Amino acid sequence: MQVKFGALPGVYKTGEKFSDVLAWNHYGTETIPPRPVLRIAAENILSSPAMKKHMKAYFKNVMAYSKRGRTQDVKDIEAKMLTALGQQVAAEAKRIIERNSGELQHNAPATVAKKGFDKPLYETGQLEKHLSYEVSE
Repeated sequence: MQVKFGALPGVYKTGEKFSDVLAWNHYGTETIPPRPVLRIAAENILSSPAMKKHMKAYFKNVMAYSKRGRTQDVKDIEAKMLTALGQQVAAEAKRIIERNSGELQHNAPATVAKKGFDKPLYETGQLEKHLSYEVSE
């Protein structure tokens, strides 16, 4: 199983896909510095004491269930763990965008003048609303 992070399908009024805008910002372009919000969010969550505790319990259960041949239980807790991780990373990415605490490179002065504020990855709130995750086989 795996968990994938990204943007839900959809487009801005300009026709640009949310996923394209997220990718341009993640890697940067000639005019946009890299702002890998999902990577930063995942690093924040994975390094948190709460997640370390959660992962320790998860691995303990995997070992116990495996010893007993409870393969379906292993699959079930894997899905639950990845779902919890996906929810937390998506929420953390939204928090980073909303709080604008300096984790992302600031907008250029011209962008601030155009938008009226310096909030990277936020203009209409649409990208933030479309951040999500998917757990799959």
